[in-house]
Amino acid sequence: MDAFVFGLIVGSFVSIGAYSVLIGENPLGKFTENLYMGILGGFIFATNWDYIRTSAINPVLQGNYVFIIALLLSAMLFSRLKPEWLWLARYPVAVTVGAGLGLAIRTTVMADFLGQITATILPLNSINNLVMIVGTVTAAAYFIFTAKMEGPYKYVNRTGQIFLLVAFGVTYGQTVSFRFELVIGRLVDMLRPEVAMYTYAMLLLVALGLGYGYYTKKLKWNINR
Repeated sequence: MDAFVFGLIVGSFVSIGAYSVLIGENPLGKFTENLYMGILGGFIFATNWDYIRTSAINPVLQGNYVFIIALLLSAMLFSRLKPEWLWLARYPVAVTVGAGLGLAIRTTVMADFLGQITATILPLNSINNLVMIVGTVTAAAYFIFTAKMEGPYKYVNRTGQIFLLVAFGVTYGQTVSFRFELVIGRLVDMLRPEVAMYTYAMLLLVALGLGYGYYTKKLKWNINR
């Protein structure tokens, strides 16, 4: 058995454990959740450590001592573990928030403000451009809460509400469709000819184990969330 097939078998077992929570909380589902969180935590730690090593430690070892400031600020974050040194953690947090806000404001103004205005200035030579302009203007006018709901603004407000509902509906539909694609992708991997037998066997064992546990009341049936 090569590593690829073994990975598919393990993936099938973990997928069955994850989907088992649909019938209620059970030991297999909890084991799968803990396994996922443990692997994710280890992966995040390894990724962040590699980033620190390559972006800060290696440059310092190569003579670029300005990165010592970044390492000191990073180390000061751990002062939160000791209440007496908690004040030290305020400095790296302040630097991070200040730099982040500066970059975010610049990006937001360029992308979400000026970019939206530029993208809305379209020639009225097609139905698509007309819908884009009307939708943008009426949706923005919908959030003018100081105007009274009377006269022409009443119809502008209603049109903007309709455009917003359509946009939210499309977003929700795309999210649901993406989730179904993930489920279908997992089922395709679980039912590959080389691992289908293992998937059916594990599914049967899980069903028998959970059924026996619930029947003998050794497992507590809990469907409350």
